[in-house]
Amino acid sequence: MIVLTGDTRAKKFVNLLKQLNWGRMFIERKIIPYPNKPWGFDNGAYRDWKYGKEFDEDRYLRAVERVLKISEETHFPYLSVIPDKVAKGLESLEFSDYWMDKLKAHIGPTYFRKLNWYIAVQDGMTIENVEDFLKKHKEIKGIFLGGTDKFKASAIQWSYLAKKHSLKFHYARAGTPRKYALAKLSNADSIDSAFPLWVKDRFDYFIKNAEKYYRLMKSQKSLFDLAQEDLN
Repeated sequence: MIVLTGDTRAKKFVNLLKQLNWGRMFIERKIIPYPNKPWGFDNGAYRDWKYGKEFDEDRYLRAVERVLKISEETHFPYLSVIPDKVAKGLESLEFSDYWMDKLKAHIGPTYFRKLNWYIAVQDGMTIENVEDFLKKHKEIKGIFLGGTDKFKASAIQWSYLAKKHSLKFHYARAGTPRKYALAKLSNADSIDSAFPLWVKDRFDYFIKNAEKYYRLMKSQKSLFDLAQEDLN
């Protein structure tokens, strides 16, 4: 399972990330992918939502252009997240639909496909809604699981949908051992979180306990049981 962390320049983390073969998620800061390591391009919608800001379309398009330049010089991202609207359900899906067409027109269909776009799913969306979107937009390469912890309890359903359409499945914000385990139990191809990078002790705790937690949960309960427990 591929692990992407937040963007860090701290030396105490950089060397560890390289040793672990982990990549990083970028938004719009200077993008410096590690050689031959996976990396992701986030749209920044969650960050803007968190700080009460509107999504800046011009800023985002400039970031896309920088990503293309860097990709040509190094390598293309493992995943890029189509712009979405946090906590907006079907309105978010319509917004992503708008951006699919806008981005193809802005950078051209060839470069558009190379950026490996994922659709962000969240509270208020159903399997049927997203499947219709996937049928319309064949260029999508994966499903990016956002939303609340309650919504994330449905991870296995989104994983099945991704595999049904021969897509990748990404479990977002999985920075605790429990969420790492749930992501792995749902057959996620990748996860991301900046949580372990906040302090060195937290990073060490995550490294030491993530796989241990996964083995424990796998031996004790089925994923269905875990999902039901979270929903309740």
